Amino acid sequence: MLVSLMALMLTGCDRDGEFYITQPNPDYPFLQNLGEFRVISKEEQADFLSYSDASMADDELGRHGVYYGGLGAPEDPSFYGGATFNFKGTGGTVCVVVDPELVFWNQAQSPQATTSSYLYLDNTDDDGDVDLDVGLTSYYTGSPGVEMGGFELVYTDPSNQDHTISFSECNQSGSITNTGSHSGRSTVEYCSVDTSSQAGVDFTGVLNTFLLPINDGVVKYAVTVLEGSCTKLTAAPSGIDECFLARETDGAFDIPDEETTEEYCTDPNQPWNPVCLENAFCDRVKVLNAYCEDHFEDDNAPCIDNGVHPPADDAADESSSG
Repeated sequence: MLVSLMALMLTGCDRDGEFYITQPNPDYPFLQNLGEFRVISKEEQADFLSYSDASMADDELGRHGVYYGGLGAPEDPSFYGGATFNFKGTGGTVCVVVDPELVFWNQAQSPQATTSSYLYLDNTDDDGDVDLDVGLTSYYTGSPGVEMGGFELVYTDPSNQDHTISFSECNQSGSITNTGSHSGRSTVEYCSVDTSSQAGVDFTGVLNTFLLPINDGVVKYAVTVLEGSCTKLTAAPSGIDECFLARETDGAFDIPDEETTEEYCTDPNQPWNPVCLENAFCDRVKVLNAYCEDHFEDDNAPCIDNGVHPPADDAADESSSG
């Protein structure tokens, strides 16, 4: 009996966990140096907030406005991955924002989960995350494009005791606006950086790869630097949320304009796409549930039927009429 049990255990242990280790992608290196970003001025931000191409294009000096990219996995999983970029201090406050691919939700957080006909399935294929840090370039301990680093330096006092001192200028906030947060899983993150005494001085932004999606081993993202405090931007009509930077999912900019219109996206006979999904998620009247109702049977659409039929409103009407 014991021999049979051991044989059964041996045949059952055929998983090595390799599925959970993302593989390198030659198109997306795990270490990247993105170059210099320009700070999007307050005058430009009107175009930026309406997703004008003007803010997304490089300027005459080749500096990025809104940068769209992707970070892959290293050959050795023990290596730290990420990207770095530079920008110059303006003499005032700037806001640095990074948004990993698509949007964050899981079905446990769907609104009205007990009465809604459709839940929004947690799409693990976009569960990537990058953490944000910013500091003076002179304090950065890494080598851009070669080795990741940070802004912590060691000070040895007169009694020969070592003390680690952080020179980071970024107190990262996330989806719930808690300072120092690490929101994870596709959640936008941002921080305000005071450059009031460092006009023209180089700053380094650091995007540390924290989590890679298991479907392709690449976390797509959008990142930008804006003039002004993040606090003022969060008070704007839409604020800094999942919808602040659009179309950061791979291939979203390749979708034809005619397949991103409201008429197309609300037509149940048209297949779903990530731009329509993002538009539905970001719509102020919250049309995502209706979008799921039309598309929950589509391949890859992150919606599931939770078995509540008919919808709660219809059920209430029937009970009142009976």
